[in-house]
Amino acid sequence: MRCKVRVGLTGTILQNNLEELWCVMDWAIPGCLGSPVGFKNKFSDPVEHGQKHTVTKRSLAEGRKAVQDLAKRLSHWFLRRTKALISDQLPKKDDRVVYCSLTDFQRKVYRAVLETDDVTLLLQSSGKCHCGSGRPRKKCCYKLNADGVPVRYLYFSYLAILRKVANHVALLQSKEGTSKKQEKYVTAICEQVFRKFPDFTGRCKQAAFEAMSDPMYSGKMKVRNFSQRSRTYITIIVCKTNLSLYGLEYHRLDGNTKSKDRVKIVKEFNSSRDVNLCLVSTLAGGLGLNFVGANVVVLFDPTWNPANDLQAIDR
Repeated sequence: MRCKVRVGLTGTILQNNLEELWCVMDWAIPGCLGSPVGFKNKFSDPVEHGQKHTVTKRSLAEGRKAVQDLAKRLSHWFLRRTKALISDQLPKKDDRVVYCSLTDFQRKVYRAVLETDDVTLLLQSSGKCHCGSGRPRKKCCYKLNADGVPVRYLYFSYLAILRKVANHVALLQSKEGTSKKQEKYVTAICEQVFRKFPDFTGRCKQAAFEAMSDPMYSGKMKVRNFSQRSRTYITIIVCKTNLSLYGLEYHRLDGNTKSKDRVKIVKEFNSSRDVNLCLVSTLAGGLGLNFVGANVVVLFDPTWNPANDLQAIDR
């Protein structure tokens, strides 16, 4: 970009690590924070090490000093304004964490997943190997599963599967939003679940909309429900047949919604008294949109990145 001055405006300048901050600042003022390697050694690494739970007093002091030095350097170019400046003008926000225990059916399915050969292998991976070497199983005779897949590749796949079960068992049936790597494991698990629970589908459909039938959704409250999985949870919840049974008017906004339709959906939700429910995927509805008509926000499926959830809530 050929220009004399560059100005960046953002609500979240970084989310996961300080390298993101370097990228933004280097775009606005090239070279202001040095090279990527120099920035990592001087600021990023000390701050990261100072946040570990096993941190030493020395590393903690170095991390705090790095933060102070970075803030001092940024003060010349970085103007920050927080919500605290207008907190007296904003409505009060009541945050509630609602713990939803697994239903009996969910618990049975969850146990069925835990009893699979792969998950058993993962749960025992840190134990000493039976060969007598004294090394952990995952680094000795049990590096691979029965299909020859390294154990270290299984962790996140099965975490995602268990998360689906914890959110709603019916998510196992959906192949949308499921990676090719997970699809094989999900198919195998579904076969086991179907054998143990022949009425799997019926149970899921019956329970899927019980929470949505609460009177709060048909009253004066305007509810915005966020889910991380745009094509799994929302596909199940937004089923015309089931929603019509409860007389609920709703809007849906996810990654498949066209840009021109997003503004229309938001405007109608904000202004209409007939639409009290909007189902939104966190990433699609977490930036650039303002759902000022909502007075209740439900985070059904929190993301791995808290910054995404906070952005979504503040929309």
